[in-house]
Amino acid sequence: MDNAVITTLISTSGAVIVGLGGMWIGTNQLGKRIDDVMRRLDRLEDRVQRLREMVNGKFAGLDLELAKLMDRGL
Repeated sequence: MDNAVITTLISTSGAVIVGLGGMWIGTNQLGKRIDDVMRRLDRLEDRVQRLREMVNGKFAGLDLELAKLMDRGL
């Protein structure tokens, strides 16, 4: 092989190694961001559940008050 072919092979293999390294780093960062989004969604789901329970409790209280008023004939 002459020097031009050897240089081309070395450059190409170096570019492939750098490209694969970049892809590996990119997928790791993407995985971390996806995990962060999943944690945020879990926290949001918990907050929505607490809000739902609070609203249901308020409606139950209103229902009780309405039942009392209806029993008194108002």
